Amino acid sequence: MDSLQRVRNRFLFGYNMLYLGSNYLWISLESLILPTQIGAVVDPSQVGFILGITASVGNALGMMGNLLAGILSDRLRNGKSLRYPYIIAGVVVVILTLILEPFISGSLPGILSGYILLQAFSNMAIGATQPVLAEIQNKDQRGTSAGINGLFSLMGTGLGFGLTSYLISSPFVNYDFYAIAAGVAITGTGTLLALHARRSTFLSINMNYTSISLPHISSIRNFPINLIKFGKLIAGSFFVFSGITGLTYFELYFFKEVLNFSNAAIYVGIAGIVVIIVSSASAMVLGHFSTRLGRWNIIIADAIAASIPTFIIPYFRSFYIFLILGSIIGATYGTFYSVSFAVASDLIPENESGKYMSYFYLSIAGASSFSPLIYGSVLLFFGQTSSKGFTALFTLSGIFYLIGAAILYLAHKTK
Repeated sequence: MDSLQRVRNRFLFGYNMLYLGSNYLWISLESLILPTQIGAVVDPSQVGFILGITASVGNALGMMGNLLAGILSDRLRNGKSLRYPYIIAGVVVVILTLILEPFISGSLPGILSGYILLQAFSNMAIGATQPVLAEIQNKDQRGTSAGINGLFSLMGTGLGFGLTSYLISSPFVNYDFYAIAAGVAITGTGTLLALHARRSTFLSINMNYTSISLPHISSIRNFPINLIKFGKLIAGSFFVFSGITGLTYFELYFFKEVLNFSNAAIYVGIAGIVVIIVSSASAMVLGHFSTRLGRWNIIIADAIAASIPTFIIPYFRSFYIFLILGSIIGATYGTFYSVSFAVASDLIPENESGKYMSYFYLSIAGASSFSPLIYGSVLLFFGQTSSKGFTALFTLSGIFYLIGAAILYLAHKTK
């Protein structure tokens, strides 16, 4: 392998930093902040359903931010930057919105407005960052980068569970928002500095003019991607991500209503940290070795393995059993998250990386828009305060995992 096709490991760590800050933001909102905000302004019997609607609307608009940034960052070249404007805009608006959150979250319209801004612009920043994975020419380094991505994403998730659960239960009013704003600012700056350091040799950006880059006719005629296989990868991943992403919004209520914890936020934080430690190790190790082990084999096995503890969880009332089963789910999900992006990067054309990585990201964003509404409706139908409602919730989640595994198996067999 030509040495010029490799990039420094410090670059792989540097450009992935934004995933830490973004996931710190997302898990804090989904698991703790948004459920608490909604619970303060909505009738208890309707909290789950309203939470599902709010999450679905915000995530759908966030999906558009990611998609637009991915497509436009492939096309619009401004001076010495290809991705910078979208990352900078996303980070700045997220920071400003977090600072204003305490002043606008006293009503449902204010909560929804803030959530939409945070989702749309954080996804804009990520949408301009994620194509870099596909632009790494060395396939082994793609696996390593995907592992680092998964590690940082899970570290951000752990930070959200740990620090946010502490701050939201502490007398330090609104410090949860300010801590997240600082995290996004630091990690966003790290990503920008890493991309800036590699701009001339890695991204091959013309530094002297503004232009619109269009795909070459020959690249369209000899399109290096199996669209059917890529489409099945998106569909299968959508169901796998639906199995987990929607549940995070309702975990706080599961701890309150089923496990009967009075200070549920602290237990959510403890569980999250334990699960993330396991998930991070799994994502990093299997992401790094995914080329040798077979990426398709890993993601199919992950989807099947995640379904088993998901089906079992609602039948136990022990926090420690929850930790064990949650850790198994976390390990499989962490690996699936990192390796699935590497699978997508292997399929897409380099000169269209922003657009197609954003298309793949629709599997996550679409699941984040679809599943909270479905899960919220299940709780509304079966009852949020009864174990029956959460049993139905986890059963549906396990079914989503198995549907995803079946579609991914068919995608793997597609020639």
